[in-house]
Parts: sequence; C-alpha cells; structure tokens
Amino acid sequence: MAIWSKGGDDTNRLIHAFTVGDDWTYDRVLAPYDILGCLAHAQMLTRVGLLAEADGAALVAGLQSLHREYLAGGWTIDVADEDVHSRIEALLTERLGEPAKRLHTGRSRNDQVLTAVRLWQKDALSGIAAQVGDAARALIAKAREHEFHPLPGYTHLQRGMPSSVGMFFAAHAQALLDNLILIDAAYVLADRCPLGSGASYGVGLPLDRAYAAELLGFARHSGIAMADANSRGKVECASLDALGAVVNDLSRFAADLVFFTTQECGFFSIGKGFTTGSSIMPQKRNPDLFELLRGRAARFLGLRTGLYATTIGLPSGYSRDLQDTKALLIDGFRLAEQGLAVATAATPTLQPVRARIVAALTPDLYATDEAYRLVREEGIPFREAYIRVGKDLSAVATPDHDAVVRDRTHGGSTGKLGLDALAGEVEQTLARWTERQTGLMGTWDRLLEHK
Repeated sequence: MAIWSKGGDDTNRLIHAFTVGDDWTYDRVLAPYDILGCLAHAQMLTRVGLLAEADGAALVAGLQSLHREYLAGGWTIDVADEDVHSRIEALLTERLGEPAKRLHTGRSRNDQVLTAVRLWQKDALSGIAAQVGDAARALIAKAREHEFHPLPGYTHLQRGMPSSVGMFFAAHAQALLDNLILIDAAYVLADRCPLGSGASYGVGLPLDRAYAAELLGFARHSGIAMADANSRGKVECASLDALGAVVNDLSRFAADLVFFTTQECGFFSIGKGFTTGSSIMPQKRNPDLFELLRGRAARFLGLRTGLYATTIGLPSGYSRDLQDTKALLIDGFRLAEQGLAVATAATPTLQPVRARIVAALTPDLYATDEAYRLVREEGIPFREAYIRVGKDLSAVATPDHDAVVRDRTHGGSTGKLGLDALAGEVEQTLARWTERQTGLMGTWDRLLEHK
C-alpha cells in the first residue's frame, strides 16, 4: 500500500507504472541520504516533545541499522516499491511497529525528498570538486614535463602563432580550476535545509527546523517554507550549470586532441589501452574516448535543458513534474564524473611527437614576431610593420623554436606560465574543499552513531 493510501484507493496499475517510472532506480542513490534526513527528523521530533523518548530512541536505532545494512547490500529499492520513503517506512514498521508510524509526523514527502537530494548534492559536489582537482593535477604534471616544448597555436583551425605543449596543458588545467568557483556557488545554494517546509507551506506543529538542520550539517537552517519548496529545480539547475562548465571544458580539451592526433597533424600519441580499433581496418587506432568526451557535452546539454524546462511555468507549491528533475540531476552528475575520470586517466599517456610538431612550425607562424622585431628595432608603428611583413612573408626566417618559447616572458606566456602558482592554487582550493567535506562527514557520523 502506498504511504498516501487511505485504504481502497489503490492506483490503477498502468497509472502506477507511469507515475513511478524508473524513479526507484534513482532512489537507490538517495537512500542513505534519506535515512540521514529521517534520523535528524526523529531526533528533532523527540526534542520538541512530538515523539516519546522511547519511540525516538527506537526509531534512531532502527534507522542507523537500516543505513548500515543498505551500505552492506542488505536491502535495496525495487520496482515494486513506490519510492525509497515507502521502502524505509515499510522496513521500520516490520521491525518496530507503532513507533514507525510516527516518523512522518510534521513531514511531507516533498520536503523529505528535497532534503535527501540536497544532502546528496552536497556530497556529490564535493566529489566533483575533488575530481576536478585530480584532472587539474594531471594536466599540470604534463605541462611541467613538456613546459618549453614548442607547438603551433591555432585560430580558425589555421596555424597562427607559436605556442607550447606546456601552455596547452596548463590552459586546460586553469579552465577546470576556474570551474570550482561555480561548483562552490552551487554548493552554497544547496546548503540550506528544506526539512520542515512540508508540502510547501510549513506545518501546524512546533518543529525546530534549526536543530534538524544542525544535525544534518547544513549551513543555514531554513528559509520561508514556500521559497524552500519552490527552490526544487532551481538549485539542481545551479549544480548542472557548474557541471556544464566542466563538461564543456572537457569537450574543448577532447576536441583539441581529436584534431592534434589526426594523421594530418600527428602532434600527440595516445597511450596503449586508451584507443580503440576498427572492425574492418586493421591499422586503425581511434581516439574514441576523446570523441565521446566531446560528444557527451551535447548529451549533457540535453539533461540541463530538460531540467530547466521542467520548472518553466510551474506554479508555486509542489507539482509532480518535479519528480523528473531527480533523474536529470543524477544523470548529469554521472556524465561529469565519467568525463573527469577518463580525462584524468588518459592525460598522463599523451606524448608530443616532436618531429611532426617541428615540421608544422613553418616560418609564417613567426610573422607576428617579425613585425614586433621591426617595432622594437626600427621604432616603426605596429600597423606599418604589419603591412611590411604581410607583403613579403617569404622574408620571414625560421628561428630557434625552443628559444622562442622560452623568450616569451610576460605573465601567462609560454616562457612564464606560472605553473608553481597554478599548482599551489589547486592545492589550496582542494584543501578548503577537503576541510568542508571532512566536517560534513563528521557531522553525519555523529548522527549515525547518535553521539
């Protein structure tokens, strides 16, 4: 029987299948977090006198056992279950009887699932931040390894100016690191406890929302109940916005490597085990992982667009449309996590192919450098130098490629990438994330042990 059933009002099977859909599979992700929310709610109800001490203690012990058993694979959510909330309540009722029926006092499924999603979001965003850090470290290590190795720089997919392998990897590392600002903003939005907002308008009971929020490790205890309820979808969109920036940067990195590893360029080789073959052409080694990494950005955009579109035009208060935001959010995180994992694993295997790179460093790449030489040595305006060089590109000589890379010494140029500072920024930023996550895990551990 559904937890909302009054008896004799069971849903038609077709309607049940449609309304539940595959939601139960995503509830498997949320189950441990829903139990955390239940623990805080039970302790809060006991504190304010809405639960007897004995009932509260029984519920806490029962929920702690369910949490341990779930992580150990002792139970799960199945298609026959309406959702994780129904499953947990059924298990508690089997074991505890009457006290289990009191757990839902002062709570709606709406604020219950919203709380579980927020808890999961905070945990998942911290995990993504750590993965971004790992990817940035791998890219910076590669930049150090080949810091002054020359490489053509492209605009419009045409060779334009000299660059370096060090700049290539360091630039992608910095882009990923910048995204931690967005991830932090998404975390802050998710860090307000919606528990107690009920079905959007609060409840007629003396709940202590601040205490429940404190038990769960939220930075802010509550807002206006209707605003908390209406935030479902918006806060999820903020997370996918942040992750979308990560996915987009990975896509650009992948697109560069798809191009650079073509036989026409051949600037990099990809390590064994990180390419695939052809079912018909024995000689092929295909950069499939980078092509898929590039393509997954489009798939991610579909999730992000679907999530945003779901909330357009919804009236205040809960609407069942919001159920579908759960799958879009979780799938978006999965795509970002997978992309970061493969990029981090593949980066150390990439090796520059010097002969192919040097062959592509044709004299015309140094045309701008020649114009700057005329500016410096003859004191003529840049526009005049630009025209003179452009009229006779054959006069541009091929310099020492490695010397050019080192001689560019303004901040952020190939000879002064600032890799130590970039690496330091990665470690400082990740240390703050680790401290935040350690504190959160400690709060949850105390809740699970009832200390």
